[in-house]
Amino acid sequence: MNRPTHERINPLTSSRNVPVTALLWLCCLLATLTVRGGDSRTGSHDLKTPASKSDGWSLRPLSIPEVPWVAGLPQATNPIDSFIVDKLRANGLRPSPEADRRTLIRRLHFDLHGLPPGPDDIERFIGDGDPKAYEHMVDRLLASPRYGERWARHWLDVVHYGETHGYDKDQPRPNAWPYRDYVIRSLNRDKPYWRFIQEQVAGDVLFPGTRDGFEALGFLAAGPWDLIGHVEVPETKTDGKVARHLARDDMAVNTLQTFNSITVQCAQCHDHKFDPVSQEAYYRIQAVFAAVDRADKQVDLDPEVAARRRDLGSRGEQDKEIDRLSK
Repeated sequence: MNRPTHERINPLTSSRNVPVTALLWLCCLLATLTVRGGDSRTGSHDLKTPASKSDGWSLRPLSIPEVPWVAGLPQATNPIDSFIVDKLRANGLRPSPEADRRTLIRRLHFDLHGLPPGPDDIERFIGDGDPKAYEHMVDRLLASPRYGERWARHWLDVVHYGETHGYDKDQPRPNAWPYRDYVIRSLNRDKPYWRFIQEQVAGDVLFPGTRDGFEALGFLAAGPWDLIGHVEVPETKTDGKVARHLARDDMAVNTLQTFNSITVQCAQCHDHKFDPVSQEAYYRIQAVFAAVDRADKQVDLDPEVAARRRDLGSRGEQDKEIDRLSK
């Protein structure tokens, strides 16, 4: 079955044929070496004592804090409750009473599916004598396709996904939907986060020939796109150059804000005043996307059809080369 994919980009390689992923992580590393209080020339810095309002929290290694001991809290309680109750008591507050089953099922359905439970579901849960009834209900809700559809909305908001281009004409983007479906599918399959990141940044390089590795790249084309500046105005004009700069800026900003939790757009004009990004580091990051553009591409959902198409394409290129050499 052949379907056009979302607005996509050309193969993610630099002019030196270096995979973009390697360059991207290198640039992110360079960005972390510009924390206030350090020397951007040597890369020396001290994340423990930054001089700015940002302490580089999103760049620090994860740590596992010690679970506080709370008197009177049952041992079987989730460790998260220990942190909550400890903080509540420190502020002279007490937890709310434990919710009844009718309240629990409504909370779970709204949280995981975004929809209320049916009357029969409520009565069935209230009357279920199984001590693990709550856990079983959680498993059922997580196993439903509605879970991915609900929580994909949050991720799509993070990456400012849109089905129109924005700007003056705000033209519809009819081939954006495969990226949306990719996010839903990934959540429902409980895909590892590291794979989720890599597919969206350079899926065609790291996972060539896979459906997810291709469709995930809609992440880079999720934001607004100036149709006039790219299509109706030549790149030689100032407006055309500005449009292309803004497109690359959107790719860089979306990547760093989504995966590193830092803002970078301020560094277009000067070293960032709060986040650890210098102006030099910003343009190194943007350079990763300098040769990347958006385009509609055809995708074959059947792997055998995709392989056949690639084979025919390579044969066609060989025939062209033979014709050229024989002249």
